[in-house]
Amino acid sequence: MNRVMVICLAEGFSEANLVDRLLAPHLGTRGVDMYARIVTTRRDRKAGRVYKGGGRTIDYYLNDLADLYRQWQRHPRVWFTTCLDVYKLPNDFPDRQNAFDIKDCRRRVERLEELLTRAAVDKAGMDEKRFIPHLALHEFETLLFADLDALGTLFPGREREIGQLKNSVAAFDDIEEINHTENGAPSSRIGSKIPVYGKYKASDQSGAINVLEVISLPKIRGKCRHFDAWVTRLEQLAS
Repeated sequence: MNRVMVICLAEGFSEANLVDRLLAPHLGTRGVDMYARIVTTRRDRKAGRVYKGGGRTIDYYLNDLADLYRQWQRHPRVWFTTCLDVYKLPNDFPDRQNAFDIKDCRRRVERLEELLTRAAVDKAGMDEKRFIPHLALHEFETLLFADLDALGTLFPGREREIGQLKNSVAAFDDIEEINHTENGAPSSRIGSKIPVYGKYKASDQSGAINVLEVISLPKIRGKCRHFDAWVTRLEQLAS
């Protein structure tokens, strides 16, 4: 087996934890060494500080992708991917509105990933053959809905609220289709029933990944087809 490396541009600390603690150990057994780099949003050269996480403009993504490719372009067994949210995608994302006019969320995310690839190639100079775009449907917190009971490990004594949360999404046959509106996004739904979630997320970025580890990667993949397709493609890189 010839090992390969994958560098993932992650939207924030939660996504980076997903890569480092859930995906990297799994992929490592399949010859794929995966690492996360969080999106750079600002550099304060005077203070010597670098701010990371978020993405108000697609330039944040493209600047980091261009930097990563410059560093590793001479290493043909290094691949690049992303772990970004469709929810609150930057307004200047290319052809964003036309893509969002696509009603089927799976066709929509496929189109957005195509557009991200085109921007990465045209504006960040990346090799299209070594770039695997991934946008979460609709955001990172969707994965928590693979088993909402696991939230009890993070918020003990909240069984009633967790039950209400489960009822609020019972109509969705596919958890990846939970909508991305301001009040309907997965993170908003959790926050509406467990308000402390927002503060917890801001102060302890490891909280969500602790829950995902309880749920387990196989169960998450079984509930999230788009996420599973991404992981499957990464698994195949070393074959």
